Amino acid sequence: WLKPSSCASLPVGASLFAVVRRLVLAPAMTTQPVAKGDAIEFNLDRMTVEQGLELIEVERVQPLLKYLKTGVFENKTNMTFMKAYSVVVQFGDQQHQSYKLYDYYKGVISKYCEEGVSQMHGCSGEDLLKRLADLWEKQTILVFWMQRVFQYLDRFFTRNSNEYPDLFSCALSSFQEKVYDKMKDSCIRALIETINAERNGREIDQDTVRLIVEMLCMVGDQQPKIAKQKDAGGDRLVWVSVSRTEEHRMDSYKQAFERVLLESTAEFYRTKVAGWLAELSCPMFLREVARTLENEESRLKRYLDRSSEKDLRKVCQRELILETAKQLVEMDCGCQFMFQNKKLGELALMHRIFRREPTVLCYMTEVMEPYIERRCTKIVDDQGMIDDPVKYIEEVLALKVELDDIVASCFENGPEFQKARNQGLENVLNKDTRCSKYLAIYCDVQLKKGFKGRHEEEVNAVINQVISLFLHLRDKDIFLDCYKKALSRRLLNRLSISNDAEDAFITKLKVECGQQAIQKLAAMFTDMSLSDALQEEYCRRPHGGSPGGVVHEVRVLQTNAWPEKADETNVVPCAEMAACIKAFEMFYNSKHSGRKLRWIYTMGQVEISAHCFQRKHILVVQPYQCLALMCFNQRFEVTFGELVEATKLPREECHRQVLSMTLAKHKLLKHGGDDKKLVDSTVLSVNEAFAHEKIKVVVGLIKEKEKPAEAPVAEAPVERKHVVDAAIVRIMKSRKRLDHISLLDEVFRQCTLFKPQPSLIKAQIETLIDREFLTRDAEQKSIYIYVP
Repeated sequence: WLKPSSCASLPVGASLFAVVRRLVLAPAMTTQPVAKGDAIEFNLDRMTVEQGLELIEVERVQPLLKYLKTGVFENKTNMTFMKAYSVVVQFGDQQHQSYKLYDYYKGVISKYCEEGVSQMHGCSGEDLLKRLADLWEKQTILVFWMQRVFQYLDRFFTRNSNEYPDLFSCALSSFQEKVYDKMKDSCIRALIETINAERNGREIDQDTVRLIVEMLCMVGDQQPKIAKQKDAGGDRLVWVSVSRTEEHRMDSYKQAFERVLLESTAEFYRTKVAGWLAELSCPMFLREVARTLENEESRLKRYLDRSSEKDLRKVCQRELILETAKQLVEMDCGCQFMFQNKKLGELALMHRIFRREPTVLCYMTEVMEPYIERRCTKIVDDQGMIDDPVKYIEEVLALKVELDDIVASCFENGPEFQKARNQGLENVLNKDTRCSKYLAIYCDVQLKKGFKGRHEEEVNAVINQVISLFLHLRDKDIFLDCYKKALSRRLLNRLSISNDAEDAFITKLKVECGQQAIQKLAAMFTDMSLSDALQEEYCRRPHGGSPGGVVHEVRVLQTNAWPEKADETNVVPCAEMAACIKAFEMFYNSKHSGRKLRWIYTMGQVEISAHCFQRKHILVVQPYQCLALMCFNQRFEVTFGELVEATKLPREECHRQVLSMTLAKHKLLKHGGDDKKLVDSTVLSVNEAFAHEKIKVVVGLIKEKEKPAEAPVAEAPVERKHVVDAAIVRIMKSRKRLDHISLLDEVFRQCTLFKPQPSLIKAQIETLIDREFLTRDAEQKSIYIYVP
């Protein structure tokens, strides 16, 4: 179907590509439909450029312009496009003809823009925006189809010319010149009014605003193009930038529109805030601010450009949050009211808004910390709580749990609020050492009977709460010291209700304090295990563990691991007790050499069979009480002075032990003197009239005099000095030379179980200088030097 006559008319020197192109693309001048693959009948070589442009005008441009007016695209076939495109290809290689094609392309677009602007005279507001958006959208369609026809010019003509930009840039600059530059001010003014109208709750045409914003973003772009994009309604033509640099991109949007938008936004919300503060309560104001900020975020997604996000958010948050936060917090129904009345939802809302501007969170924490201090002070200053350590700690733990829940649910565990919570609790709990000691007492009660009947999850929850409170204490060493004493009593008297709970608590302490801090606690458990094994082996001896018929159980404790110390006085045990001591020492020395056992008579209990009363009783007494009672096996009456001499007990302790057995409840002994005081001449005898409903009678012991409740509940352990000494030497050994202030900071950092006072550190430094561990610099006395 290719005609030879067409080949004969080709100019000399034409390329094979051009030959083929002209043969295939030259369309026939006919109004009849041409089937795909039919021959093209007319010859473009005899056509002038004016004739070609006329053909483009008739076949392509006029139908396109009509489509933009009516929505009906007549004669839209591939053949009409091929006719128009073939004309551009025919003349596009000829430099002098390319100018005419380019001018025609630009003229069509410019004329369309001029006609569109002429229809906007007298329009304003949303009507103006709609007309301008419609023109922008239709101009985009016009440029897209025109560029497809004339795109051959971009292959050589515009690419090799600095004077003529590419077709897309040419079209966009024509729009800028004919439309944008004339309508810019009125357009931006109308756009701002429309946006503010939506902020006031009025419905607007969002598609129109989005098109106007797209126009502002593209005008002035150096490398624009039109592309198809998918949206809910199908394919849509949009302008996009292919520039890889930010220079000159969105200049019109940033300079002409965004600046005005930010200024108007600030003024708009400044006026709004003034009215809200006068009319609304704090919670209502917060809800209004939250709704407003959500609307602004939605506005960015719907039609504003995302490049405005940072600056627009900054302006909104400045007017809505930064300028109002302090006043909101200080309102009668503000933050203080919310804390006192447990308005957790409102606190969460305030935090959710304020966290957008972290600098204003301090207004909330400044209220939160004193609130916590007041709540905590109410507990620790209550005399009823002071008199009941368990109740005291239960209330503090309940407060701690409540505060943890508030910080987690309302403030999302923000570091500022965790710090305020910690500071508020610590300022009150660390005024003295009472909380450290009471916490150890609470643990002792729980581990003896509080965990009875509880599931493992409940036990672990209580342990976690205790450890959480423990971390707020500065005097952790006092807690550990009191806990060690209570643990000793639980282990030696077998009072612990759960070994698993004991192990879990020690494990938690190890995680928080380190291995060294709980080393002695772990050694106590080790001693108990070894003692159990040793006792089993001792019971396999010929006497069966009961020499002379006295059954006894012995615990061997490491001297430095346990708080109990051996008696310094030379107590004289009774004959039965002495036989047991001798038998066990012989057994122990047969297994270990070089070790010496020192007996602690103040620990443990003794069961004595009493045959001197109206009925047989088994008396459960203290070892010292046992020594006193055994003296009545030889004599019916014994003076108090003779008891002290026979047992070698300290006089005051012997008085307490014996007096406990003369009281009305457990009156095992009687005397004729003052009921509350025994002297050396006081004659004591067995009270044969003693009677009790139980066979096994536990004889109580008068408590030692306690310190007044108002006094500090625990004194600082002596070991603190040794800890500070070790820290100073360790630091100086590694640093060799250090000034006084830096040394103090290092010691504070290393002493994790307590916070040493500067006076204590200074005193220990002087001690180490005297002991020649350190020396002062000869010229600067505030600098210390380590002495190897």
